[in-house]
Order: sequence, then C-alpha cells, then structure tokens
Amino acid sequence: MSLKLEALSAVDGTGIARAGQILRLVRPPYTLRGSPVLPEDSVQDAILRHGFSASQEQFASWEELIDFLNRQAVVARRALGKEIPDSISGEDIVEVASEEDLRFFLACVETDLIPKRMFDHAENFLVAFLASSALNRYPALGSRAAKLLRQTKQARRAAEAAVSELASRDLRFPSLERHREVERSAKLAENIRGWGCVFAPAS
Repeated sequence: MSLKLEALSAVDGTGIARAGQILRLVRPPYTLRGSPVLPEDSVQDAILRHGFSASQEQFASWEELIDFLNRQAVVARRALGKEIPDSISGEDIVEVASEEDLRFFLACVETDLIPKRMFDHAENFLVAFLASSALNRYPALGSRAAKLLRQTKQARRAAEAAVSELASRDLRFPSLERHREVERSAKLAENIRGWGCVFAPAS
C-alpha cells in the first residue's frame, strides 16, 4: 500500500495522508480511531488556515509514515538555534540570566516558540520568570512576560481547536455529513450511553 503525505504540521507530529482515494488526519497517539477520514478540501484548508505545510513524501506503510512524523517533530523542536534547553529547569535559567538574556528569551518566545507551537517550552519559561526573584530585579519585563503567557495560552487553544476542527470533519458517515446530522447523531449517541440502552427513559 502506498501512502502520500500531503500536508504536515511538523512540530505537532501531525499530517494529512492519502491512502488510495481516502484522506486521513494522522496525529499522536496514532490510532485508527484518532485518524478520521477527511474531505478533499481539508488539505488546502490545513495549509491556508491552520499552519500546515505542503508535502510530497510517500511511504510504503503506516509504520513508515508515523516514524517520519515522529522524526519531523523531534527535528522541528530542536531547530530553534539558541533555545531554552529541556535539561535545565526554567527556574535555573531565570535566576542566572542577565536582563539582556531575559529579553532574548522573551523575544524567542514571541518569534519562535509561539509560532512554532512549542507551547510547553514557552509556558515553562514564562511561568518560571513570573514566579522568580528576577521579576523584582527587572520589573519592566514583567508586563511583557504576562502578555506573552496570555498569547501562549490563546495560541495553544487555537492550535488545538484547529486540529479538532479538522478531525470533526470525519467522513466515515457521509450521509449524515451531507444532511448536517453528524452533531445531532453524536449527541444522540452520548444520550444513549447515559441511558444505558437505545430507548429514552420514560418521562
């Protein structure tokens, strides 16, 4: 079976792959249940609206594709140049950093970490700074750090919503999709799970 990766969000390890005539969203933890079938316009939508990049990579199996996505995520997360290392705690960095270093790290958060969706790195550093004695030494940097923390949280929510939006376009039930009944059917399924049977409880 030949698989073609048509769109890629490297830092998330997420892609849109074509197997025959079917497009699937492939994302961690890489389960079939977590890989919904997508409509044809999803590739263009992911590239234009959700920060994915176009790809022409081809693979012989799902295992090869997943391995590629994992490797791309590792490379993307390391490709920051002078980054905040995982092996040193944010608290240690902040306590020894000069004002110039802190300004650099704040700029790194704004121009690299947030755009590249490295939200954990960004939040770890910002929270460490805002909770440190360095805030007393350089109070002028506090408002910027707080603003960037808000931006990070907003960007994380937007990124998660983007992937959820793509996933919600699952076409395994095309008749329901055509008649705009997917949401209603999902609600009904949730009710049935709560009732414990397919019949609504007597009123």
